Amino acid sequence: MSMRRALALGLTALLPAEIPAQSVRITGATSLRYIELRPFIRDSVPAGATDGSELLRQLPDGRVVRCIPGDLFCRDVRPGSAISTFPAIHDIDVTAWGFGQGIRLVARVRARSALGGNRDLWPQGDDAFDVQSLYGELTRDRWRLRAGRQWKVSGLGYYNFDGVAAAVRPVPTAWIEAYAGRSLVRGLNEARTGGALEAIEPLSLPDAGIVVGLDARYRPSTRLALSAMYQVDFRGDRRGLYSELAAANGVLRFGEGTAESSIEMDMATRSVNQARLLVRSPPLGHISLFTEVRRYRPYFELWTIWGAFSPVGFDEARGGVTWAIPRGRITVRSEASYRDYGDADIEEAADPLRTSGWGVGTSILWSPGSSWSVDGSYRVETGFGAARRDGMAGVRRQFGDAVSIGMQALVFQRWYEFRLGQGTVVGLGGEAGVRLNDRLRASGTATAYRHRNAGTSGMDWTQRRASIRLEWAVGTEAGGSSVPRGRP
Repeated sequence: MSMRRALALGLTALLPAEIPAQSVRITGATSLRYIELRPFIRDSVPAGATDGSELLRQLPDGRVVRCIPGDLFCRDVRPGSAISTFPAIHDIDVTAWGFGQGIRLVARVRARSALGGNRDLWPQGDDAFDVQSLYGELTRDRWRLRAGRQWKVSGLGYYNFDGVAAAVRPVPTAWIEAYAGRSLVRGLNEARTGGALEAIEPLSLPDAGIVVGLDARYRPSTRLALSAMYQVDFRGDRRGLYSELAAANGVLRFGEGTAESSIEMDMATRSVNQARLLVRSPPLGHISLFTEVRRYRPYFELWTIWGAFSPVGFDEARGGVTWAIPRGRITVRSEASYRDYGDADIEEAADPLRTSGWGVGTSILWSPGSSWSVDGSYRVETGFGAARRDGMAGVRRQFGDAVSIGMQALVFQRWYEFRLGQGTVVGLGGEAGVRLNDRLRASGTATAYRHRNAGTSGMDWTQRRASIRLEWAVGTEAGGSSVPRGRP
C-alpha cells in the first residue's frame, strides 16, 4: 500500500458516520522571481605572464591567480556573462472542517515551475511538486490527535514526518505532546532513501528513518513559561542513529522586562550545540537595554561526513540600547557584539588566522505621519575570514488600507580573506503593494545592483532582481473573515 493511500485511509477513519455541512478555507500565493547573477568561470593563464614566484601571483591587470610551483599554467577564476532564471512558486493551504466536533483536515502543497532562463540555476528547479503537510486532526478540550504528514516546529528546528502526534493537557498550565513516524529530509520533504537525496549524496542511507519525540510545555503563570524537547531519529532496522537531540527553553517576565534562555544538545555526541541567555530591561524613561551571551557549535546529523571536518564554533556577547520617543514617532536602536572563535587546530601560518570578531550597528525609524515611514541602518562587522559593511535607507508611503509604495537605496562592501573579494556594491530598488479586493492582494519589488571598484578581486556583483507576489483566498475562516493575512 502506498504512503498516500495509507494517509487517505487514516484520515477517512477520523470521520463520523453522519457528516454535517462542511466548510473549506483555501488560501494561496504565487511568487514569480527574476534572478540574475554572474557565475564564476574557471580558466588558466601561462605562469610566465604572472609576477612573482609564490602560490598567489598577480597578472599585469592586477588580478590575483593561484600558481602551483613547477606548473606551466596558473589557475584563474573570473566572472562570466550575466545569466538569469525566472522561477515560480505556488503555495496552496487548505483547511476543511464541519465533519464533526473538533475534526478538521489540513493540507499544504507547493508546486514549482520555471518560466524561462537558465533553469539549472534554481535549486530544486526539477522538483515540481511537494506535499509539505497533509493531516487530519481531532481536538477535544484536553487532548488532540493528528495523523498524516506534519510539520514539527520546536527548539530543535523544523522537521517533517509522516506519522501520528498525540497531545494532552493534564492540567491547565501544562501541555505534553508525543509523536512518531517516518522521518523526512529537512527542507526536502522527501524520504531519506529517495532519489532526491541520492542525487546529491553518493553515500546513500541504508534505511529509512523513524523519528520519535516528546515535547512538554509548562506555564504556571503569565510571567513564566518553560519547555523541554527530546527527539531521536534512528534507522528503520534499529541498527544505528541518524540523530538524537534535546532542547530546553525558558522565558521569565519581570515588570516590562524579560529574560530568555535556551540550550540545544546533541545527545549522540554529548555536546552542546547552542546555549543562549538574553535579558531585556524594562523601559528606563525613553531607553531600554538588552544583553545576550551565546555559545554556538555547528551541528550535523550522524550519517553525514561533514562533522568529520570539525567545524569551528564561537562564543558571542551582544549588547544594545533602544531609544524611543512615541510622540515624536522616532525609534533608534544601536548594538555591539564580540565573538571568540574556537581553536581551528591547524599549523601556525606566516599570517595567523583571526580568532575573534566584532560588530557594531545602528538603525533609525521615523514616522512623521500615520501614512509615512522613513528608516535607515548601518552596520560594520569583521570576523574569521571576512569583513563587511552595510548601509540602507528607505521611505514608504501608505495610501489607506489598499495601496503602499516604497523606495530603498543600499550599499555594502565585502572583504574575503580567502577569496580576496573587495569593492563596493550599490543598489536602488522599489516596492509596491495593492489590495485588489477582500480576497486578492498583489505586491512586487525590483532592485538593481552595481559593483564598483572591484579592483583585483575578479568578482562582479552587478545584477538585477525582481519579484511579483499574488495572494488569494477562497472561503471564510472560522471567525468569518475572508481577507488574506499580511499587509498590502
